Amino acid sequence: MKKVKKKTLIKLIAAAAAFLSLLGVCIYTVFIRPALMNRETVIYMEEQVQSGDLVQGIMENGSVEMAVSSVTYDLDISYDEEEEDEDEEDDEETSRYLEIEEVYVVQGQRVEEGDALFKFTQDSIDGVRRNLENSVSEARVDLAEADSEYNTQAQTARSTYNSSVAESDTAQRTYDATMSGLQQEINLLYADIQVLQAEIDDWNEMLVDEDTLEQYDDLKYELEKAEELLEETDTSSVAAYVANYEEYQTALSAFEELDDLLQSYRDGIEENTQEILEHNEEILEAQAALEQEEMLARQEYDSAVQNGSLADDVYGYTLESLQDSVDEAQQVLTDAEELLADFEAFVGEDGVICADGSGLVTEIAYEAGDRLTTTGTMLSYATEDSYSITIDVSEEDISYISVGDTVTIEMNAYPDESWEGTVSAITTSADSDYSTTVNYPVTIHVEGDTSRIYGGMTADITFVTDCVEDVLYVSSSAIVTGEDGSTSVYVEDAEGNKILQPVTTGFSNGTETEIVEGFSEGDTIYIASTVSAGIDEETLREAGGGEEEGESSGTEEGSGAADGNFPQMDGQEFPDQIAMP
Repeated sequence: MKKVKKKTLIKLIAAAAAFLSLLGVCIYTVFIRPALMNRETVIYMEEQVQSGDLVQGIMENGSVEMAVSSVTYDLDISYDEEEEDEDEEDDEETSRYLEIEEVYVVQGQRVEEGDALFKFTQDSIDGVRRNLENSVSEARVDLAEADSEYNTQAQTARSTYNSSVAESDTAQRTYDATMSGLQQEINLLYADIQVLQAEIDDWNEMLVDEDTLEQYDDLKYELEKAEELLEETDTSSVAAYVANYEEYQTALSAFEELDDLLQSYRDGIEENTQEILEHNEEILEAQAALEQEEMLARQEYDSAVQNGSLADDVYGYTLESLQDSVDEAQQVLTDAEELLADFEAFVGEDGVICADGSGLVTEIAYEAGDRLTTTGTMLSYATEDSYSITIDVSEEDISYISVGDTVTIEMNAYPDESWEGTVSAITTSADSDYSTTVNYPVTIHVEGDTSRIYGGMTADITFVTDCVEDVLYVSSSAIVTGEDGSTSVYVEDAEGNKILQPVTTGFSNGTETEIVEGFSEGDTIYIASTVSAGIDEETLREAGGGEEEGESSGTEEGSGAADGNFPQMDGQEFPDQIAMP
């Protein structure tokens, strides 16, 4: 019986303990835990009063754009199809186009004014120069022929005109026409003399041409060497003698061919000189005949009458056509001379093309071995002062911006650096008629060193709308605004308690607020934040560096820490959640 009673007692005690435990859990859950959850704690975070400039502005973003300059080849050196075919067949002897020997830069490279970009081969420079000089010489001959043709045909037209007018007007005109015809013959002789003299001048230039004389000396030297070698060869050595004899014949043939060509020039000069002498004699005879014909023309003075009402128009058309031919020949000569001068200026003394400005190379159109057969851009580069950024500014902010304003530029690629910029243009019309947001494109010119900036880089642009310089300031989160509009901040007293100290504030950019009176630089203040007990307070203290003040059932009027809310700042009230500044 005693054992049964003992077991029963133990069960009763266990049941009572379980009931009491359950009752304690219920009481904690229903009464104690909600009370604990409603308890609030204030967390203080330390901050120092700082000194500096406060800036308020508008921030937009955009990408860098580059204006491109270029090095251009604009010498229009062209040839007809027949000359092109000859060039392809004999490309080793002459070059009709400039050939690039070396390219000194690569795409993406920064160049300075005067840096070497391209170099042309000397052979191609000499070849093009010879062709252009030949073109000038040919143009001079063509102009001389056009002048001669003009003089000849003009005299003929004049003679016809005078004759026609004389036939329809008076015999005096017939007399003048006769005299003009005789004078025409003399002018024809003078014109022929001019053409012959032009040919002589051309041949003389060929005879003194440096390349021709050098080739003549070279062939003569090779012939003398071959002849000397042949004379020194033992005739008993048949093979050697035959080989040296063939070399001698080859050298002799080449020398005689060039010598014959030069001799043909000399013969032509001699023949033209003789023909000029003959023409001078004919001119003397014609002048003598002119006096005799004058007497005959006077005898026919009274009988020559014909109708020539259209003579004046015919004469005018003829002179205009002849003058057009002369003008065209003159223009061809002028163009050839200008092209030669432009070529010399382009290749310079050393055949090296240099940069005419500083910038970033964006494109290279040629490489070593290429020939400049057409005009166009050889190299493009973005100049250092041509970087700009275009952004869209809303209609609410555009009124704060003017052309010439200075802005701050922060490149996303260089977060710790900044550049200055200037507003260079503002588009006065909206960027789109269909967008719900009205924006205006604003162009910013990037100032300063742009050597590390590339096209397409993104950047943040800040327009300063207001600022104060060299002031004391704290985080706006530290300002506690009372119901009466007074402002104060939390400080620590001698006992270590946090108390509110009045302060006079000034300018604010929303993030920082100016301290006008009440503190000095380096003073310590505190930012108060209320925290619900349901949040891990120890974690918050470790994360925010704050100090727990204890349970808060109420504070001084205007502290902003009562009723479970954060202290008010600048007239705004924090939400009921923790916000770490």
